[in-house]
Amino acid sequence: MFSNQLMVPIDFDEIFRFSPDFICIASRDGYFKRVNPVVMETLGYSTEEILGKPINSFVHTEDVALSTDKYEKVVPWLDCENRYVAKNGEVVWVNWTSTPLESQQLILAIGKNTTLRNQKKAPEVYSAADKVWLGQFESAVRKYTNRIDLNLTIICDELAIGERQLFRRTKAITGVTPNQFVRKIRLEIAMEAIQTGKYRTISEISYAAGFQTPGYFKKLFESSYHVAIEDLL
Repeated sequence: MFSNQLMVPIDFDEIFRFSPDFICIASRDGYFKRVNPVVMETLGYSTEEILGKPINSFVHTEDVALSTDKYEKVVPWLDCENRYVAKNGEVVWVNWTSTPLESQQLILAIGKNTTLRNQKKAPEVYSAADKVWLGQFESAVRKYTNRIDLNLTIICDELAIGERQLFRRTKAITGVTPNQFVRKIRLEIAMEAIQTGKYRTISEISYAAGFQTPGYFKKLFESSYHVAIEDLL
């Protein structure tokens, strides 16, 4: 047990243990106070190293200014992406969502490993315009999160694009079909719902993310995140 680790409720400990995303609690002076096992597994550092050095020790030099600006401000922030350097020298991209714990002057942050997505980016196939378009695609899916009958026709109407064009562009940018991309977004919505702690059953999570059949949702979720969903509830 490390003296600078923050004690949290047991149900939050379970989320720490099993979440496939980075979960971190940081102080405003730039140190991690607690991180979940995925952080150590991904970056290759020990818990002592992660907690004992400033956060900027692990951040890519080109992203240090951005990272410092974010954790010094006591405001929530979404969709902040920066790079970390693993112990073996590999670059790990992380997209963060965070919120301040103002009473303790701490920051709670959840980060998605977006390394694969960024590695696939090439100027000729993943332009700034492509990134904006994928954001619009995701927004369309999230707009109809509770509709289990969401289909590509609805998404095409939202994006003002034909179904054939939708298929070609999604496939070219992401390497998956539109339906697969929709499922990916829905699974991310499901994980976010779990992390709120508001849902207690697989059925509740399934319907909140727009899946009609809890059994099918459970199979997809566990195949994607490699963890039993019961362990997260």
